[in-house]
Amino acid sequence: MKAKNRNLASATKLLLVCLCVILPANFIMAGSREIGGYVDKAEDRFVRNVWNFVKNFQSWQTIGSHKYKEVQYYWAHPSEFDSQHQLYVDKMDLAYFACHGNYYYGQTEQSTSTGVNFKNCPPYGDLVNNGDLEFFIIESCYTVKTAPDVGAGGDWWTPWTSIFQGLHQLVGFHTLSNSDNGIPNNYAHKLKANGGVWQSWFHAVNEERYWIFNPTNSDGSPYPGLASAILYHSTENDRLGSYAADPAGGANDMVTWWQY
Repeated sequence: MKAKNRNLASATKLLLVCLCVILPANFIMAGSREIGGYVDKAEDRFVRNVWNFVKNFQSWQTIGSHKYKEVQYYWAHPSEFDSQHQLYVDKMDLAYFACHGNYYYGQTEQSTSTGVNFKNCPPYGDLVNNGDLEFFIIESCYTVKTAPDVGAGGDWWTPWTSIFQGLHQLVGFHTLSNSDNGIPNNYAHKLKANGGVWQSWFHAVNEERYWIFNPTNSDGSPYPGLASAILYHSTENDRLGSYAADPAGGANDMVTWWQY
């Protein structure tokens, strides 16, 4: 199951239903797009997680009116997300990060207890200041905190406004999650077929869950975890092959989806 929450001028309303919205075809121009992969220096599984996604983009892939290719594949470091973000994650059109996580947090190196707090990161996707990121995928436990994790009527949107300044969608998990499975490869194939960005993530998570007989994570969430996404109403139906104009940024008209 999935649920949605929308913020209109900082007022929230909890919606435990699925909504389908038809959006205007306000799409950017055709052209080449870049994909980056970033790996927490911890267990080998994080290498496999990122590789199983980016391997699908080793050569140019035509998706709708755009072409995509992996051009960065690095060990993660905090500077790639903050002080040098314009050379790394924010130079990409899509960034895929696999790591240990916590609410708003992604680990970059286990041995040094180093990581990045996304509440304190600079804006992503801000074209005026050389930002370009549209889609940010974080495969980790808990990082993409959303409405059910702050309680009914709680302010889920403010902590995310720091990185949303042109960024279209952030997707990941809002519970404990299990990785080193078929999700990254399956997700890449769905994106290459021009599936919706957040919708394809939710489907890939559900399909991984389908093949496993009823196990649960230690926090009670079902294997492999419960997916979540933060985005804007205008970008809700974005695909790699065609997506909306960059949103203005800030909290107005933010939307969150989550599995429960």
